[in-house]
Amino acid sequence: MSLNGKTALVTGICGGLGSEIAVSLARSGCTILGTDRFDPETVADGIGNLTQRCKTDVRYFECNLLKRECITDLCQKIDSAVPSGIVHSDFLGSKTLESFDEEITVNLKAPFQLCKYAYVSMKKKGWGRIVNISSMLGLVGCTQSTGYAATKSGLIGLTRAIAVEGAPHGVTCNSICPSLMDTNFLKPALVSMQKESGESREKCLESLAGMNPTNKNTTPSQVAELVTFLCSPAADNTTGTAIPVDGGYTAQ
Repeated sequence: MSLNGKTALVTGICGGLGSEIAVSLARSGCTILGTDRFDPETVADGIGNLTQRCKTDVRYFECNLLKRECITDLCQKIDSAVPSGIVHSDFLGSKTLESFDEEITVNLKAPFQLCKYAYVSMKKKGWGRIVNISSMLGLVGCTQSTGYAATKSGLIGLTRAIAVEGAPHGVTCNSICPSLMDTNFLKPALVSMQKESGESREKCLESLAGMNPTNKNTTPSQVAELVTFLCSPAADNTTGTAIPVDGGYTAQ
């Protein structure tokens, strides 16, 4: 699955999933452009670690996905876009419009803007790969996830529309729908589970795994390898998909 000579933009590159995606793509030959909105110290540590793991330089751009002008500055020479996300865990009755707006901006508007700019460049070249990170909650419902589920469902619809438009021009667009993974993204939910159950972090992770027919939690590296496959020549005729990586959860 050689990607020599290709350039990939990975958003959320300092997070658990984003860093694994960057490593997988780099090992296949991609030049990596990364973005995140962490503080400078966290970014420096994250990029330093990534550079060692990727065995190559990682070019980093600070970017707040809530700001359109920041995204515009990123979209120059991109072959792959892997948008990240944000979730506010609130019951519908107590959810605020402000938190819903933020989820829409980061989970749907930012991916749209990234995909738009990337697509224009890819169409001119006659080749491109866009991989959106959706969620199993883009496929099924769950309490306390109205904004997240709505935006991740919308991201799947966006993926399909881009796939159809890009198909005649050598541009594929797919989405991946992981179950919950042990990353910083899951940390608030785990802390809440520990407080409510009185169980250890490990026991809470086991409980989450038990929701899946496989009794296993999805790992970031599994998602990362799928991203790399979807960016490879082997996936040339794979487009418009929403692929669950959820241990069979959405198949129940």
